[in-house]
Amino acid sequence: MPAIEPLGPMIRIKDLRLAHGWSQTDLAQRIAEFGVEVTDAGISNVENGNKKASDRLLTAWAKALGVEPLNVWHGPLRPPVEPAKPPRTRACAPTTDRRTA
Repeated sequence: MPAIEPLGPMIRIKDLRLAHGWSQTDLAQRIAEFGVEVTDAGISNVENGNKKASDRLLTAWAKALGVEPLNVWHGPLRPPVEPAKPPRTRACAPTTDRRTA
């Protein structure tokens, strides 16, 4: 189960990216310099809690931001969205033909 709060003195990676004044594309290019390819959409998904970064990506991400990998935290994952269940219909009693011949 992912941690709800950081386990130590950790920095949110989105806040650190913004403090550097980088766009998600800028960060993706810097991460690539450490041998890990990621798209700006991939960065967005991790920053917003939709996906979990692999250890390899998170390590390259931290290095690109100039911090130790153990000092970054991408936050808790959002719970998966479950499809809506169809509404229950009431069972109808069987109809009987009241006409008699």
